[in-house]
Amino acid sequence: MFESEISWEDEQRRHNEIITTRIYLLFLTSAVGILIVYTIATDQTQTITVNNPSQARFERLVSNPGYLSTLDCPCQNISISYDSFMSISPQYHQVCSSDFVVRNSSWIDLIHYRSNPVNYSYDDYRLFVVPHFRLLSYLCTLANDTLVDALSILRSNTLISKRAQSRQVVETQVESAIDQFRKSTPQTFMRMLDFIREMAQGNGLVSSIYSNWYVLPLQGKDGFLSLGPRSYGIDNCSCGTNSMCMSFATIDTWKVPGFLVGCSPLESLLQSTLECLYNVTCIKRLIKPNEQYSNIIIRHLDATLSSPNVTVQSLMNELMVDRWERNITYEHYYATCAPTFCTYVPTERANPIYLITTIIGFYGGLTVALKMIVPVLVKFGRYLIMYRRQRIEPMEAAISDHE
Repeated sequence: MFESEISWEDEQRRHNEIITTRIYLLFLTSAVGILIVYTIATDQTQTITVNNPSQARFERLVSNPGYLSTLDCPCQNISISYDSFMSISPQYHQVCSSDFVVRNSSWIDLIHYRSNPVNYSYDDYRLFVVPHFRLLSYLCTLANDTLVDALSILRSNTLISKRAQSRQVVETQVESAIDQFRKSTPQTFMRMLDFIREMAQGNGLVSSIYSNWYVLPLQGKDGFLSLGPRSYGIDNCSCGTNSMCMSFATIDTWKVPGFLVGCSPLESLLQSTLECLYNVTCIKRLIKPNEQYSNIIIRHLDATLSSPNVTVQSLMNELMVDRWERNITYEHYYATCAPTFCTYVPTERANPIYLITTIIGFYGGLTVALKMIVPVLVKFGRYLIMYRRQRIEPMEAAISDHE
């Protein structure tokens, strides 16, 4: 490959040209081999832009692991209201839609024992039954009002989304916000209710039915009015020191299933269950004999919809909610985000055409460079060899003369 006319008659020069050709072919083969291996091992990248991507196209891009790390779809609307793509509504315990609450006035008329002139014992359930059911109606109303206000705030919250997020990411974020809402709202409500209960006990407020305190007879002509604490239970728990004193609810000798009586109608109701309201016979025994209201029909609770043995306190811990119905419409989220374009960088191995064109592109320059460099390297190598021989030969001659 490096043959010249001078080498036709110069054997030494011809030998040098052969060595140069061999070294040239060795370097060229090595360089091409390295280039091929490098091109095959190196990923081929190219930024691709998709204008006005549809939701289906976006979801296909998101589902491709090769695109996910570089996919970028900026939203036109960064702040997206939850209300625009999420709906949530509570399904309350059946008691809040029952005749005991919805038709509360009619039910109260049926059980209004206090109009009876009979003097009941302070722990007789006929004194507690009206306050209990009025409180039950108030608790349902209060739970509903609390959730309506809280849900209004939740729906007005926004999801800050600078870039379009996948369906899974959006649903996970919203589910997390809803779970936090479901935990925090009842907790906040119960803290306020507990504060009211503690204030009532701490200040010694007298119940409207005198279930916690009673008036002591005046002593002497100038005696002062004084109060004495009631006691409940077999251990005579005193309402003066403990607002949680309870006894089983009874009417004459009949023990009313589920209900309790105690220092406060509210406290005793919270610790009671609604077991009696699931039973028609029990409900009829709560109704006072009165022909005036004989045509009123009160429906019992359905044991297949909720458990009879759950306390009212447990129901209030969930704000009377049995379950939540929620729906996240990802299509509305994406329509509100409305990305105008998406960019991504697919990572692919070099194809055969790219490999061939790359090698051809480098081959021309590589051959020219090697044809310039290899002869110089060979000459330099021969110079070093000759220089070394010239130094070694005088030394060998001197050694021979000395011997």
